[in-house]
Amino acid sequence: MLSVIIDWLEFTVLEANLKFVFQLLGLNFASFTPLSKGRFGYHNQLKWQDGSIFIMFTTPDKEITENSQTKSETGIHVMITGQGCRHYSVNHDLLALIGKLYSMDHINFSRIDLAIDDYESKIINYGRINQAALAGYFTSRWSKWDEINSRQTATGEFLGRTMYFGSQASDLFCRIYDKSLERKANTKQVFDNAPKNWTRLELVYRKDRAKKLVEHLIDGHKSLGHVLRGTLRQYLRFVTPATDQNKARWPSASWWDQLLADVEKLQLTIKKESASIEQMTAWVDRQVAPTMAAILKAYEGDMTWLRKTIVAGGSRLTQKHNDAVSLFKKEVPV
Repeated sequence: MLSVIIDWLEFTVLEANLKFVFQLLGLNFASFTPLSKGRFGYHNQLKWQDGSIFIMFTTPDKEITENSQTKSETGIHVMITGQGCRHYSVNHDLLALIGKLYSMDHINFSRIDLAIDDYESKIINYGRINQAALAGYFTSRWSKWDEINSRQTATGEFLGRTMYFGSQASDLFCRIYDKSLERKANTKQVFDNAPKNWTRLELVYRKDRAKKLVEHLIDGHKSLGHVLRGTLRQYLRFVTPATDQNKARWPSASWWDQLLADVEKLQLTIKKESASIEQMTAWVDRQVAPTMAAILKAYEGDMTWLRKTIVAGGSRLTQKHNDAVSLFKKEVPV
């Protein structure tokens, strides 16, 4: 089963104050925390929730408030990471935000990532793609490809596997990696219902390529799947070996044709990710359950203390907890 998501959104508002940017995002200034230092040449930085959305700027004001004035020549830079896209999409529409940004003057799109997920690796299969690449069974407008692997020292077991088609310093490149291995390596994201054989293909669009992508989405009224298919068709093709000396005349691999046909139909999907209720439940089971059992045993089964603790905890819920509840209740297509 395939799905497509926006996995990164980064842009700069050149002529605006902080209050305008918060209104644009539909978020509250109070839900952001100042960081000790800026980034990308900006002196100030705010983060939202788990740090999944960052707002960077430079201001002469000593105390940062919603009405702080920024230097117009540097603007205000917003970075919504992959995790931030998932969290933001719980209560907001990323495509609508992109459309709103595109309609404004003085907006620079820095980076947009689109990702196709194959949760069963039936079409986008890392092993098959890797073997085809090593054998040279592909054609590409990109002049290079790289492979990065990491392994466990004791067993030699893979901890991560990633292929890059095109330079990572360029304005457009493709990244394919074993998402299941990434999830296993990050213990914070391990829970029982995670896909066990998950491969992701990402296209990273920067600067003019990002702007062109938005033009296709908004002016051209194209779906994410349509744009992805168009990019892949133009830059990469996996083939079946034949006797012809010209590889460009070799037939496309059947799985590649199937991928392009299926991607064409894809619409934006919101997938439940990190900070999930399932993850929190698993953490309680692993870390807290023995302690709770010991207390309950000491109180001879009296659960009054537990009810009081839960009620008191309700007043300490953070934005992360509230978002996890909303995400759990929200019906999303897969």
